[in-house]
Amino acid sequence: MLVPWLALLPSAPLAGQSADTSGRKTFFVATDALWLGAFGLGSYGVSRFDPRVTKYFQQPRNQSNHTMRKLAESFTRVHETTLTIGGLVTYGIARWTGGRDVQDIALHATEAIVAASLTSQVIRGPLGRARPKDARPRFEDQYEFHWFNGFRNFEYRAYPSIHSASAFAAATVIVVETHRRSPHSTWYVAPLAYAIAAGPGYSRVYLGQHWASDIFMGAFIGTFYGMRVVDYNHAHPDNKVDRFFLGAPKPSGLRILPQPRGMTLLYGREF
Repeated sequence: MLVPWLALLPSAPLAGQSADTSGRKTFFVATDALWLGAFGLGSYGVSRFDPRVTKYFQQPRNQSNHTMRKLAESFTRVHETTLTIGGLVTYGIARWTGGRDVQDIALHATEAIVAASLTSQVIRGPLGRARPKDARPRFEDQYEFHWFNGFRNFEYRAYPSIHSASAFAAATVIVVETHRRSPHSTWYVAPLAYAIAAGPGYSRVYLGQHWASDIFMGAFIGTFYGMRVVDYNHAHPDNKVDRFFLGAPKPSGLRILPQPRGMTLLYGREF
């Protein structure tokens, strides 16, 4: 769930950090198509090794390895539903206790997880790529597609991996938000967050549910949305979603408000 990742965050406050008003005006930009194409080609390159990777994990000695199996069975439970619930619960607790920073991070992580999950569903439904355990020959034909059957059949929903997309979305939000608040902490938060994010992908390959290229593309989609959601929301701190869930941002410093018969001086500071 999201709570273990939030525990990696340093306690440094966001005080003094101003909104990034130089951010993009729209969520998506033209260069996104280039990134998608580049990582799409990258996933094709990875797919050339899919059967080899899958068969390695399907070897009897690896399938009977108690540690590898327990790890896979544990991480396979970390998916879009558990992460979304974890994000919402974390947001709710922080909202109740008044933890503005945690509210902010949990909300943005949840947004990224949902966006990455929905995008993955939209892609894999029409593609209908067979999962390794359902391919014919089994664990060998990584290019078996059943066009537009992915929406109806679970076994044809391999590409991309939603487990991987949602995990990397959450991890990326944690890493980027950490870097914004405490850049010197990124060096230990990033490796831990992404190591945890890699767990669900490992589990799905080990269990024969996904090819390595499915995991690769899912990781890209999750990382993309994690970075986009954080950057966009901090560039537009007064957007409707943040205002609804987080309330209006509290400005710091001295403000002078003109009044009909004079002026009002207000001073605010975040602690």
